[in-house]
Amino acid sequence: MHYYELEPENNTFKTISIQTTYMCQLKCSNCYLGDMLNNPRYPEVDIERFEDAMKRLRGRCDIRFIGAEPTLNKNLPKLIRIARNHRHRPSLLTNGLTLRREPYVKQLKDAGLNMLGLSMNGGLDDDMYQIFDNGKYAKQKMQALENCFKYRILPHINVIVDPSNIKVLKPLLNYIIEMAMKHNRRFSPMTFPVMLRLKSIGQIGNYMKTKTFSLSELADIASDLFKVKKEDVMTGDIVNGYCETRSVLYKFDTPNGTLLGKLTDWTVDDDGVPDAGSQRR
Repeated sequence: MHYYELEPENNTFKTISIQTTYMCQLKCSNCYLGDMLNNPRYPEVDIERFEDAMKRLRGRCDIRFIGAEPTLNKNLPKLIRIARNHRHRPSLLTNGLTLRREPYVKQLKDAGLNMLGLSMNGGLDDDMYQIFDNGKYAKQKMQALENCFKYRILPHINVIVDPSNIKVLKPLLNYIIEMAMKHNRRFSPMTFPVMLRLKSIGQIGNYMKTKTFSLSELADIASDLFKVKKEDVMTGDIVNGYCETRSVLYKFDTPNGTLLGKLTDWTVDDDGVPDAGSQRR
């Protein structure tokens, strides 16, 4: 495969994803890595090359640590600190199991982490996690989410949606509101933009052979659950500064302020590319 390559000093992207590790403690039903997951052929990120790239990047960037599961890289706090020391904005995408441990969350916060994406495909429901993540992880993920609010790490909560787990969304929303209020973290699009993101199944790597919702169908789900008009959901096409034809960003009111919602249609195109046309990718 041929990749589009840029030297760091010639970078044109606002968001840069770092493949931190290929290791993960889960075997989720939907995982884009496929046979690369837990494969020793694929090394973790080289910390010296990473620091060199951070030094050379043009402008300030969002540095997103991804995996498999980035918290399994023992150098993650150091990587976060390197990104922060070079004036970049570090974040990560995590399944949350390691973040159930409060001292580790504090370590990430002290290193400079202020934002993360947390996968909660089963909401608060262990039976749904058994289907989506092949294990009962509700308690661990709920603790991880509370720890985020406790240490003021902004959570973007991600849920892969198919017909079976729509029922978990409303209880999950209520729990997000409850934990934010418990720790006095009021939602605000400007000062504390917590997000609940729904996305369809992307048919790449390993995936559940079930329904993949279109963007319009996801908007119907959001409209019904969160009591927001569908036309208000479907108006936006600029997401985090990018034109994303298969994503929309919207807002809805809660008892704890205004929450952000995001929908992403991960239907693949004829070349097997999800979210095709996104400037981010």
